[in-house]
Amino acid sequence: MAVPKKRRSKSKGKIKLAIWKGKGRKMANRALSLAKSILNEESKFIFNKKEVEKKIKKKETTLDVDNLE
Repeated sequence: MAVPKKRRSKSKGKIKLAIWKGKGRKMANRALSLAKSILNEESKFIFNKKEVEKKIKKKETTLDVDNLE
């Protein structure tokens, strides 16, 4: 015999929604914080700016040598 499904109460639905939104808010705050630290050059999470500049300079010098040949 078919039995109707139990429905989720409004309070449980609101709790689940609040948790879901809270997780999104937490991740957005982390992303914003990381972006700010990268702009202020305080972040060591992604890359070291000096190393990237060295690599770029090496590529530019190799490109200049290639253009001369």
